[in-house]
Amino acid sequence: MTDAFFPLGGTRPRTSVAVVGGGAVGGMLAGAMAKAGHDVSLCVRSPFDELVVMAGPLEERIPVRIVADACYARPVRWVLFAVKAFHTLGAKEWLTALCDEDTTVVVLQNGIDGAERVRRMVPYATVVPALVYIQAERESPGRVRLNYNNGIEIPADREAERVLALFDGSGVEVRPRRDLTTAAWLKLMLNVATNSLTTLTLRPMEVFEEERIRELALGLMRETAAVGVAEGARLTEEDVQRTLESTSVFATGGTSMLHDRLADRPLEYETLNGAVVALAERHGIDVPLNRAMTALLGALRPLPVAKTAPPKASVLP
Repeated sequence: MTDAFFPLGGTRPRTSVAVVGGGAVGGMLAGAMAKAGHDVSLCVRSPFDELVVMAGPLEERIPVRIVADACYARPVRWVLFAVKAFHTLGAKEWLTALCDEDTTVVVLQNGIDGAERVRRMVPYATVVPALVYIQAERESPGRVRLNYNNGIEIPADREAERVLALFDGSGVEVRPRRDLTTAAWLKLMLNVATNSLTTLTLRPMEVFEEERIRELALGLMRETAAVGVAEGARLTEEDVQRTLESTSVFATGGTSMLHDRLADRPLEYETLNGAVVALAERHGIDVPLNRAMTALLGALRPLPVAKTAPPKASVLP
């Protein structure tokens, strides 16, 4: 990789790493692990010839092993699990093949319960939840572009030092958090509004400059915060307002769900708005706006081919 977006590798001993998922996040992480000096396999559903990572005018071919059939996989020390939440069950064969009692799985998905889903599949492995802050897009199979931001957040627990060591020299900033529950709900609060509203309007983040859209986003965020508090997150109205204001920073970009919509890929609204609805029912909290978003997103049909060219900048994962 090029120093401009993946600094020179660190001193961590070479270890075996499998990245499951060949999308934007998976491709970026495979490149990061290769730069850190690890032995990297990129596990994908559909094979492609090579992995290319781009940042600005730079373009680099990444020396990773691309594997498209789990029957060729063997247990590794580390698995970076970066498939969309709705593909988790379909990726079970990869987890089964790649994991044993010495494997650590870092789960890098949107939503709030990805680590638990993976833990049920491979109870003998060590599972670490992570929040992803990597603004990247997949331009075509095997070609991913980093726009900006390149970090993850993990629990500040006994596994944190090991994860920090794994990512040493990768160019990915790893930030341990003492309260990952609250951090996860803060991210979900942003995603339930930005992903749903950009996808339904087919507009990038500039749509949040409109007052009525901001009012709708505020309502979605307040509902989400109420459910998050019931689930143990420490959220306040100040957090809601700060999250809404943060949308102005991303005015020129899109969201991952908008890109999926434009490319006619499945949408992970059940992991975002749908999760808020499901948990709200458990706590007896009314979330009419998130219910409406879930219903509308579920009713979407494919776009005409002429509208499937995504905006150039992807902003929010």
